[in-house]
Amino acid sequence: MGSGRDKRKKLAKRAGKESEAASGASKTDRKTDKNTAKLERRHAKASAGDDIDAILASIKVLDAKQTTVEIEEDCDKPPPRCNCSWTPTLTPKPEELVMFGGEAVDPDGKTNVFGDLFRYDCGKNKWKKVKAPNAPPPRSAHQAVAHGGYVYLFGGEFTSPSQERFHHYRDLWRFDLEENKWENLPIKNGPSARSGHRMVNHPKGKSLLLFGGFYDTGHELKYYNDVWELAMATMTWTQRAGGGGRGSSNIGNVGPSPRSASHVSVSGDNLFVYGGYCKYAGDGEGDEGELEKGATFSDLWRLDLNTWGWEKSKKKGLAPGPRAGATSATHLAKKRAVLFGGVVDHEVRKGEVIISEFFSDAYSMSLDDGRWFPVTLYAEKNDKKGKAPGTETGGKEEAERVARGESVNKNFNVRDGATRAAIKIQAHYRGYAVRKAYKLYKVGGQVSELLYSPGSGEAAPRHAPRPRGRMNAAVAVKGNILYLYGGSVEIGDTEVTLDDLWALELTARPKWRLVAELSQECALLAGGDHAESSDDEEAEERERRGETGESDDE
Repeated sequence: MGSGRDKRKKLAKRAGKESEAASGASKTDRKTDKNTAKLERRHAKASAGDDIDAILASIKVLDAKQTTVEIEEDCDKPPPRCNCSWTPTLTPKPEELVMFGGEAVDPDGKTNVFGDLFRYDCGKNKWKKVKAPNAPPPRSAHQAVAHGGYVYLFGGEFTSPSQERFHHYRDLWRFDLEENKWENLPIKNGPSARSGHRMVNHPKGKSLLLFGGFYDTGHELKYYNDVWELAMATMTWTQRAGGGGRGSSNIGNVGPSPRSASHVSVSGDNLFVYGGYCKYAGDGEGDEGELEKGATFSDLWRLDLNTWGWEKSKKKGLAPGPRAGATSATHLAKKRAVLFGGVVDHEVRKGEVIISEFFSDAYSMSLDDGRWFPVTLYAEKNDKKGKAPGTETGGKEEAERVARGESVNKNFNVRDGATRAAIKIQAHYRGYAVRKAYKLYKVGGQVSELLYSPGSGEAAPRHAPRPRGRMNAAVAVKGNILYLYGGSVEIGDTEVTLDDLWALELTARPKWRLVAELSQECALLAGGDHAESSDDEEAEERERRGETGESDDE
C-alpha cells in the first residue's frame, strides 16, 4: 500500500511538473510573440528615423523567423530598384537570371534597401521569388557571380532612409541554385568592407577576381584599386595587385587609380578595367563651395593574369565619353563588353541652368583589342525609315535647346541655379547615393557620344521601342540577348526608380524589345512609359515648327 501511495504521489508530482512545463512553454511562446511584436515596432520606429544600427539589428531578428525555404512560383516582377545584382547562371537551361537586393527611392524621398531574391526564366518570361533561411542582410552595390551550381556574393552597402548614413559589408555568401539555400562562408585576410567593386570569373574557371570599390561612412572615405583572387577549391583570398586607395596612406602599385563603379571584363589571360568614379575632398571654394569633388574616368587598363602587371591601353574606336551610373555586362559569345546608359551634367547659360542628360545608348568593346563600337539599332523590314545615323539629338547643344524651351526630350532633366543651390540633390554618381558634383563634367570635344556606327543597314525609326535614358540599371547577357531591368532617372528634383524590363538582341541587326512595361505608379512618376511613339513625336515636332503638313517621309 505504502509503495502504491508513493507511486501515485510520484505520478501526480510528475503530472504537475508536466502541466507546469506546458504552462511555461505557453508563457514562453507568448513572451516570444510579444518580443517579436516589440521588435517589429522598434524596426518601424528605427526606419522612420535614421538609426542604421537599430534598423540592421531589427532586420536580423525578423529574418530569423524564416526557418524554411518558400518559393512563390510565377510571381509578379520585382518592385522598382537600382544597384541590384543581376546574375546569369552558367547552365544553358533554364535560361535564367538571378536578382538580389538593390535599392529604391520612394515618392517621399526615403531610400529602401532590399534583401529579396528573384529567379527569372528568360525563355518563359516568368519570375519566382525565393525566401530562404539565413539569407544575407539587405544591401545594394554588391557583386554576385555564378560559378558552378552556385551564385557567390560579396560586400555591398546598406543605406539609411535619409541617405545620410551607410554600412558597408565584407561578407561572402553562397546561394545553392539547386537547393535554394544560402550559406555564409568564412572570410579571412580578404578584401576590406566595400561597395561598388566588381567581380568576374577567372578565365581558367578556378577562381573569382575582384577589383576596386569604395568605403564611405560619411566620416571616412576610401577608394580602392586592389585586385583580389578567391580560390574556389579552398575559399581563400589572395591579393594580386594594388592595395592602396585614395584616402589611405598607401597609393599602391602602378595601375588604374582608385575607383568604384568601373566596367570589368576578362578574356584569355587578361582582365580589362574601363572607367569608373572617385570622389575626394575639395577645397570648399568656388560657386558651390564644394567640400567634395568627383572624377569620372574613361581610361582603359589591362591586367596580365599571369604576371599580375598592369598596362594602360590606348582607347580605340568610338568610345563613350565619361559618364556616371553606366552599367555593363560581358557578351561571351562575341568576346565583347556591352555598356549601357549613364548620366552626365551640362551647364548652360553660364552655369545658371544644369541639364542632366540620361543616356539610352549602348556601346560594345572588343576584348581582343579594346576597340569601341556604338551599338547601331536597326529597323524591321516593314518599318518606315527613320532618321539617318548620327542625327539623333544629344549632348550640350540639345541641352541648350531644352533649356530654351525649343526642344522636348524625356532623357534630359532641367534644374535652375536657384533650385540646385537650395537643395542637396542625390544622383548616385559612384553608382550609389552621393552628393552630385555639379562641375564634374565638361564637354571638352567629346563628340563620340553623338555618333553612331556607320552600319550599312537601316537606322531604327524613331518609333522603334527603346529604353529611356537612365542610370544604375541592372544589365546581364544570357546567350545573345542583353537583359535590362530598372534603374533610376531624375524628373525635376525627384529621383524615380524604375521597374521595366527590356531585351537587346545582340545579333547582326541589334534591336530592343520591351518585355515588361513600367508599372502604373512608375509610369506616372516618370512621365509615361518608355516605348516611344513616332506619331506623337512627329506631331510635337510639327507643332514646335508651326507645321501641319505631311510627314518628312512623304
